[in-house]
Amino acid sequence: MNTATETLGALLQRYAGDNDEPRDVPRVRFDEAMQSGDDPLHILPYLTGLGIAVRRIDDLLQINDDETEEEIHAFRVAEGIAVVMASDGNWLLFEPGAAS
Repeated sequence: MNTATETLGALLQRYAGDNDEPRDVPRVRFDEAMQSGDDPLHILPYLTGLGIAVRRIDDLLQINDDETEEEIHAFRVAEGIAVVMASDGNWLLFEPGAAS
């Protein structure tokens, strides 16, 4: 059984298909985003507004459990958690931060 998580590059290639070039994805350390309460795509405030409590990086994946949510999708990748905004196709990678 293969339990390896795909890389961000592989995920982007899969989602880009034949029409789009894979793009550079901004990266943010999860602990720094949590400390400031925001991130470049405002994912953390958005999830808070939906009532999703984000305390650990894996909590970002909870958005996938909301069947009515069509704007944000999160994916575990080898480098952390990749999040895409469906409306504009922008991606953000949350990288695990230093252990506190």
